[in-house]
Amino acid sequence: MKRHESLVPISRQHHSGLLTARLLQYGAPPYKEMPTTPEAKRSYTLDFLDEHLRPHFKLEEETVFILAPEVSEELAKQTKHLLAQHRELEKLILALPDVKMEALPDKLDEIGKLLEQHIRHEERVFFEQLQQELPDEKLKVLQEMVLQHLG
Repeated sequence: MKRHESLVPISRQHHSGLLTARLLQYGAPPYKEMPTTPEAKRSYTLDFLDEHLRPHFKLEEETVFILAPEVSEELAKQTKHLLAQHRELEKLILALPDVKMEALPDKLDEIGKLLEQHIRHEERVFFEQLQQELPDEKLKVLQEMVLQHLG
């Protein structure tokens, strides 16, 4: 899927999110220099939240999620859903330190599946609809917002 240049920086960040999502799910193959045990995956996921997810969520919430609801009722509905998933992912990850060892693989799998589903929806549905419906002048505004945010 070809992305409008205003969405390219956000889409690029999704690659590491998808890799992490897959890493957390059952049956994930070992990835070079990535954790393999549930304990190590828990630690990695907590670091990933602080280093990648929170800044990424902030970027989306302060750019795309501001403009999208102005375009259509459907995009407003999707924005609300995606924002709720941001909070749910944060909540699930922040609860990881309290998860008992025997339940940890299940919880990591749950987080991995939700993260993958979230990113795939953004890429395949939300961004596609947004770049088709957002007028050119708003796409330019979005691009400026993204570039300013990435500073």
